[in-house]
Amino acid sequence: MIAKSRTTATEFEAQCPRLGPCELVRGEVIPLSPGGYSHSYVTINVAGLLWEWARRTGSGRVLGGEAGLIVETDPDTVRGADVAYISYQRVPRGRIPDGFGTVPPELVVEIVGKGQSWRDMVEKAGEYLKMGVDRVWVIDPRTKKLHVFKPDGGPAALDEDQDVTDDDVLPGFSCRVADFFAE
Repeated sequence: MIAKSRTTATEFEAQCPRLGPCELVRGEVIPLSPGGYSHSYVTINVAGLLWEWARRTGSGRVLGGEAGLIVETDPDTVRGADVAYISYQRVPRGRIPDGFGTVPPELVVEIVGKGQSWRDMVEKAGEYLKMGVDRVWVIDPRTKKLHVFKPDGGPAALDEDQDVTDDDVLPGFSCRVADFFAE
């Protein structure tokens, strides 16, 4: 039997420009579907709200566009975060690294897209938390709910009429879940 070779994060990074939407999961390149209107719209709303807060507070930067994060090694897994927030304490001003991120952001946001199962989203959230991410938000445009994952317990679900705050990770940030879906 011939062993199947696994792709490393470094090899994957070199191949990415030719591959289209994809992630690396335990050494295997997994194609992804481009986001639909709802997925893209919610992603921009979330990124915009976080960006406004980050600029106002001067606390860090917001990443988007499937920001590549190396969440596991040997075999390597690289996930593309829909939105992420990373403080200047973790990656100082003026030092935006090239390539995939290895420093865990404080927050990663994933929007449930077409064809993504809840099991897949929970698996991704677990990988981000294992990497050292403090909070993972999984937003479901269909149900208009926000699911908050923390390293020290199960997820909490917020409905669209509830406030989103987390002074441990995003001091002074506040919005309503409905703001993620507002037109």
